[in-house]
Amino acid sequence: MKSKQRILFGCYAMVLAIIGDYLLGYGTIGTSSDPDAYMGLSWNVAPDWRYAVSSVLGFLCAAMFAYAATELLKVMETEYDLKDSKLYKLFKIANWGGILYFAFIHIGICILPVVFNAGMEATGDIPTAVGMTVRVLKSELVPLATGFLVCDLFVAIGWIGMVLKGMIPVKKWMIICCPVFGILFGNLLNLISEGLDSGSESFGWLVLYLVCALCLTKKKEAN
Repeated sequence: MKSKQRILFGCYAMVLAIIGDYLLGYGTIGTSSDPDAYMGLSWNVAPDWRYAVSSVLGFLCAAMFAYAATELLKVMETEYDLKDSKLYKLFKIANWGGILYFAFIHIGICILPVVFNAGMEATGDIPTAVGMTVRVLKSELVPLATGFLVCDLFVAIGWIGMVLKGMIPVKKWMIICCPVFGILFGNLLNLISEGLDSGSESFGWLVLYLVCALCLTKKKEAN
């Protein structure tokens, strides 16, 4: 299998992640201008099977992404001699971190709406169910925030820096092909419908790996 085909597994992985993201986030919790909304949010009970499927997809995504990331980093080191670059090292840390983070985030966040569902089933009271959910969230907040910082922020800094410095054969405008810009795009989608941003972070990773598969393997395939 050629390098391009291997790296494209990162795109396939993100398709699974996007599906998992929407199962997790769409139609569950969102901002609301309704005066009866608790804490300015709408809290909706969704079937638990959605979160179970999302967790499974997170594991599958992580395995496929690991396969693609291994090949991409190999190409960047052997074909473009980037292994000593600080920007590349940030990019590399972000990708290795993502292998664990993509599985954890689906499991960790999926626990929250399940706790909310359980609270609603037991008490029928939104403030009580929300309090239970927030308590669990506090225990997960540090690893979730750390994962976001390491994966999305590091990969954005590494990617944008390498593109602007011409270290990889990618057009300058393609700096937007990374997760941070995907999240910004997701915020625009939320203006259309609350929850449409659910898969935007994963979409940013998908576009990043698509660009890498198409642009960074040309040199290797030409040899």
